[in-house]
Amino acid sequence: MRDKFIAILKKSPAVHHFSKLLYWKIRNFQETIFGTKIQERFWWKRHLIKGSDWQDNEDWITGYWNSKSHSHRPFLIEKISRYSPSTVLEIGSNCGPNLYLLAKKHSWMKLVGIDINEEAIKMGKKLFNREGISNVELLVREADALYQFSDKSFDVVFTDAVLMYIGPDKIKKVIKEIIRISRKAVIFCEWHESSGKDIRGLGIYHFSHWKRNYVNLLKHFVHKDQIHITKIPEELWPGKDWSQLGYVIEVIL
Repeated sequence: MRDKFIAILKKSPAVHHFSKLLYWKIRNFQETIFGTKIQERFWWKRHLIKGSDWQDNEDWITGYWNSKSHSHRPFLIEKISRYSPSTVLEIGSNCGPNLYLLAKKHSWMKLVGIDINEEAIKMGKKLFNREGISNVELLVREADALYQFSDKSFDVVFTDAVLMYIGPDKIKKVIKEIIRISRKAVIFCEWHESSGKDIRGLGIYHFSHWKRNYVNLLKHFVHKDQIHITKIPEELWPGKDWSQLGYVIEVIL
């Protein structure tokens, strides 16, 4: 029904454009009023929605698993590996494509992934078992529910396109907890707003995502000299938004 409705709207480009603008204004209003709960509810049931974020002909979880070959992942894995960590946590791991690459590269590491989607975690466990990989643990957790991890539990904690779904209502709590449980470094692969528009670093809403100035956000928790920002090369993640906003943000602890 939804696809048919969109197809009808596309017959009139002006109406389709107006409808898109109206939709995103409503979404912006909803997320401003209700906060991150809107996104959490979406990702909690994401496996029930037709289509994949990576391949149109695959279901959502399978699409993530098969995205192991996406060109940005080796770039991120190399950033993590430079800290020679023995313990690593990924927040928002889905079924674990990044953890798979880390496990294949560093079989001796203890790797943990958490995700809000129970089906993604369940499928990830089956996939790692099928691959004979035993150094990856997957848990159902929300990004702001890190209380079960003690201080400095992991050498490196990282995210890959996850904080962009966390709104101003929760982002400071999430960042504070991530830094608390990290020992060597924190690494974010996210949308970084390099202009001076996001003064507090809480984020600017951009088509269901939050782009934010991570220097302005992180300086509430660490010294500015500990923050390092690297632009993701455009060829590694083509597309208008990622080519402009895609960065790896490192906090050296």
